[in-house]
Amino acid sequence: MPSTPSESIRYSQFFYEEEEVSVVFTKAFPSVMIGGVPVGPFEEGRDARVPFWVARILEAEGFVKIVDGDAQPLKPSDLYKLCWKEERNEGLSKLPKHFYPRLRLLLASLNEAIKDNPTHTVLSEHQQSNMKAKDLVTCRLQKILQLAMERNPSKTSIDLLEPEELALYNTIRTGIEEWRKRITSPE
Repeated sequence: MPSTPSESIRYSQFFYEEEEVSVVFTKAFPSVMIGGVPVGPFEEGRDARVPFWVARILEAEGFVKIVDGDAQPLKPSDLYKLCWKEERNEGLSKLPKHFYPRLRLLLASLNEAIKDNPTHTVLSEHQQSNMKAKDLVTCRLQKILQLAMERNPSKTSIDLLEPEELALYNTIRTGIEEWRKRITSPE
């Protein structure tokens, strides 16, 4: 289990990349080794489950279509809705599975889109998505700080934290509890 928030981010990204996702082969694929992982052979139209990082390579090469919704990057419209919901709820909202790795994938794809085709529409979508991502993170951070200061936070609230947030919460909570003890200690 990761002991720091930055380790938690790396672990979360690793587990997202390694999770098997459903794909459909759009053309025949021979048996090959991809990153030391044997893949194939597959006929056109065949369903399979492969690690997400393999699926991304195969999709980029035109061999598969990823059909697993939890593996897809967020769309800007998804991000806007999540941000709107988070800003209006007093407590934490439930985020989609693998939210932060999928958010990073969205932002990376928008950066690539700007390099490939820097139109006004793409630049605007990039700017808006970055702004909404920062707004959402800031809003959740404020709620995590508040939760960390509570004497007896509810299990329901803790369960709404993403793994990356839970590591941050535990670090902050430990610091706050240590500070509380030391500040009132007669020594």
